[in-house]
Amino acid sequence: MKIVIAPDSFKESLDAMAVATCIENGFSQIFTEAEFIKLPLADGGEGTVDVLLQALQGKKQYARVTGPLGLPVDAMWALLEDGKTALIEVAAASGLDLLSPDQRDPLQATTLGTGEIIKKALDLGVDKILLGLGGSASNDAGAGILSALGGKLLDRTGNEIALGGAALQNLVSIDLSGLDPRYAKVEFIVACDVDNPLCGERGASAVFAPQKGADANQVKQLDLDLANFANIAQQKLNINHHNSPGFGAAGGTPLGLSLAFNIHIKAGIEVVLDALNADQVLHNTDLLITGEGQMDNQTLQGKAPYGIAKRANKQGIPVIAIAGSLGTEVDALYDNIGSIFGTVRSPQHLAQVLAEAEANLTRSARNIAATLLMGNQLSIK
Repeated sequence: MKIVIAPDSFKESLDAMAVATCIENGFSQIFTEAEFIKLPLADGGEGTVDVLLQALQGKKQYARVTGPLGLPVDAMWALLEDGKTALIEVAAASGLDLLSPDQRDPLQATTLGTGEIIKKALDLGVDKILLGLGGSASNDAGAGILSALGGKLLDRTGNEIALGGAALQNLVSIDLSGLDPRYAKVEFIVACDVDNPLCGERGASAVFAPQKGADANQVKQLDLDLANFANIAQQKLNINHHNSPGFGAAGGTPLGLSLAFNIHIKAGIEVVLDALNADQVLHNTDLLITGEGQMDNQTLQGKAPYGIAKRANKQGIPVIAIAGSLGTEVDALYDNIGSIFGTVRSPQHLAQVLAEAEANLTRSARNIAATLLMGNQLSIK
């Protein structure tokens, strides 16, 4: 029996490899002769660099750059072995996890540090960049990135505006003369797990800014600020990205990027699955086990379990998902995932749930495997 275990991370408790290992440990107690293949996943957000480095020859790099609120942080990124491709995550330098809950401030948070990493990569001569969006603390539409690369965002007096999303209300013109013309020739792939537009009810501010600390009034302000940036950027791009799908990811980061690069926005999970040769790994598989920290209706919106489940469905492979917890509207997932299980035993404080994640996951995997065996749904080969 060949069992592929391909989960995303359980955020704040277990990375994707640790999740896969727990599931293997549980299942191997019952299916002792099975062949287990672990395929840790990410969908373009945190953990994407680590996941891809497990499959692609490369080397981690570290850079001391500007954090989301201006303080220095040590951020990790990667160069592939040929030195021509850079793997970068917005979360590494501009991530929400770099801040405590009381520090979150999307009005002031910046993507400047992410831009500093991108510039370091370009200075090393890369001609391809894969940037994973997700987990950002910012709502500045990539203005910080553009500034780090030499672009200037100017107010009505000709001075550069301050960093952060709120400062975009003062933007009246953009000067791109400081950008290296070679940037336009760089292959730049933006991997994200959402298709939200930049502005509006489903935009970056309305959907994601509250998670980053914004109240209702600040959400309205930030949405207007991003719209102003899109209007001014239209003069350079000949298109207004106000409603462009995917431009709401990572606080609107694709907008700033598009002023410096010819970006290609792709579903993060599809980029990862292709890089990992997932279709080949799934060939002749008897069972796929996937999962993530919480599975709900958002799982359908480009998350890792949904992406790998669709690939498995095409090959007629049964799919089971194991999640830390189950949220609302999971019924729609059953079209692609046969069974979905949560691991939390009873109502608990979050700290206890995170601390017991490994034990809960391993035990749940063991119990699911035992149920499968008793029900003769799988035969040991």
